[in-house]
Amino acid sequence: MSKQEPKRLPLSSLKEMIDADFKTQGVSPYLSPDFAIVCGSNTYLEIRNIFELSVPYRVDDFRFIAFHKGDVDVTANLLKYHVSDNAVGFMGNGGIIQMDRISSDVVMSGIVVKEDYLRRAMGGRLPATFNGRLHNFYLQVTDRECDIVGRMVLTLRVMVEDGQCGHEARASMIAAIVNYIAELYEHYGADVPATQSRQQDVFNRFIALVNEHCFVHHTLDFYADKLCITQRYLGSLVKQASGTTAKEWIDRALVNEAKVALKHSDVTIAQLAENLSFPNPAFFSKFFKRMTGVTPSQYKHQ
Repeated sequence: MSKQEPKRLPLSSLKEMIDADFKTQGVSPYLSPDFAIVCGSNTYLEIRNIFELSVPYRVDDFRFIAFHKGDVDVTANLLKYHVSDNAVGFMGNGGIIQMDRISSDVVMSGIVVKEDYLRRAMGGRLPATFNGRLHNFYLQVTDRECDIVGRMVLTLRVMVEDGQCGHEARASMIAAIVNYIAELYEHYGADVPATQSRQQDVFNRFIALVNEHCFVHHTLDFYADKLCITQRYLGSLVKQASGTTAKEWIDRALVNEAKVALKHSDVTIAQLAENLSFPNPAFFSKFFKRMTGVTPSQYKHQ
């Protein structure tokens, strides 16, 4: 049986942002089938109307965001982040994001871009930072750098309102925003792998593999083999880096995938158990209740 994709919600895809007539307090957002623009807007009420806190959502397309004011606690692809003033963020296509807390004064700017459109805008070649190398990041930058991102996004917003501004100019501006954020990452984030500890490096690679393969592979041997180390050594490094066992991270990823499907699709419990490679629905239900305290059906309807 093919894996059933969860339904997207309004802030999760361009089409549903358009269908929901998404609005913010501030400069009105621009929505098109290829990209969307949100400019220096207080989006607290809109986000709270769309996202239920502490519920995971699978997102579509690529997102590049500048946080000008306020702060949020977010879980992105299993890892927790506290994002505050003057931060720049990226979320790749297909990631899972969960809003845990949003301050009422949050102000952000950003663009949402379909992957195929972004590749065309970049001449067929994405910066290495966004070409599958990273699934997400949040960087603390200077006030000036964050302001530059915001001004570039606002310029793009003005350009799309200008009837004389054609496709090439808009695509070039999107490419400029993406290139600038890639440069910020290279400046603030790219040196981290070279300086981090052995256990942190292995942990980061392990989490990336878990996010990609947890649908099928639930046991440590697969991930140890991928990382060319023993299961015992992998378990030890992951525990040192995170304080949590490797098996617990795999289980958390499975629960996240299950929660997304239960909340945002019509998949049955039996179908979901098969999609997530459990031997039977009863085994899946027992696992889900052990991890969450409720059955899959209770979670879906609570």
